[in-house]
Amino acid sequence: MTNNSNSFPYECDIEISFPTKEHANTVKRAMEVDEEIGDRIKKTFSIAKSSTSDEPVVMGVQFQATEAKMLRVAISTFYDYLTVTLKCFQEFEETPDQATSMIITE
Repeated sequence: MTNNSNSFPYECDIEISFPTKEHANTVKRAMEVDEEIGDRIKKTFSIAKSSTSDEPVVMGVQFQATEAKMLRVAISTFYDYLTVTLKCFQEFEETPDQATSMIITE
């Protein structure tokens, strides 16, 4: 969980699978809006392209922090927002089966 960078020694990479690229991009756009407060944490999003249309699409998020506590808080907040976003998919998605397969259980 740590790297060799002196200014941001703590990091964490998270990968989340989605059934389609549209789902992954929608979540990415919704989550990118909220920037981290201050300069003690950095958050970078990416979308990995699948090699075939039937493979899930992976959204990656990399966190880098100056302190372990800041990393923990940022990741916890990220998962809270992700849960809300996925519940919105479940509530408003035209095809409920796809949204239900993405929901995080608490």
